[in-house]
Amino acid sequence: MLRMISFLLLFYLHPPIIQAYSTTFSRLEPISTRLILGSSSSSTADNQRCYSCMSKYYGALWRFAGYTRIYQEPGLFTDSCRDPQARGSDVPSTICKEKTNCVTMVEDLKIGTGAKGYIRGCWGSVFLFGFNRTGTVGALAEHSFCHTFNLTQLVSGGRPEESSINVCSCRGPLCNGSTINTSSTRTTILPILLATLIVIFMSLIF
Repeated sequence: MLRMISFLLLFYLHPPIIQAYSTTFSRLEPISTRLILGSSSSSTADNQRCYSCMSKYYGALWRFAGYTRIYQEPGLFTDSCRDPQARGSDVPSTICKEKTNCVTMVEDLKIGTGAKGYIRGCWGSVFLFGFNRTGTVGALAEHSFCHTFNLTQLVSGGRPEESSINVCSCRGPLCNGSTINTSSTRTTILPILLATLIVIFMSLIF
């Protein structure tokens, strides 16, 4: 019993960061995940449609920075890639050749504090040599979750530079147009754990 209480206290004081796609399309940016959601994506649709875009930053340096040796060219280079579902957005969509998930990638750019680059597309058509198909990276193809990777972990070929990228994978029509709400899941878990601790504590006293 004491071990259980100690575990719950530890979990409460240091909860895992869990995040999933929000149905309210909040404008919070994705952050690193220490616990991967284990649910498998399922869809009966034969064709998966995803938004396909990259921030203008990538287009401006497409050849100069060597992005042509890492990425496949998206449907459009546009600043609307940050929020494809915003009013007036011009982000196109594409049908995925493979029956895999849509992905959203947010890279911490090395051009200034807080600068971020946005990449959206099909799991099978973002990288020139494709995603690494092993481990956590490989799970992005069929499972819906978010995680922070180094660019070198993601790709299966080429010579990318070290760069931190938040990647979210999802299944559903244009699901990679939403942003991520990281606070809602965490705030619902903590009250439940706290209530459980109180019940256990009271049972020990009385």
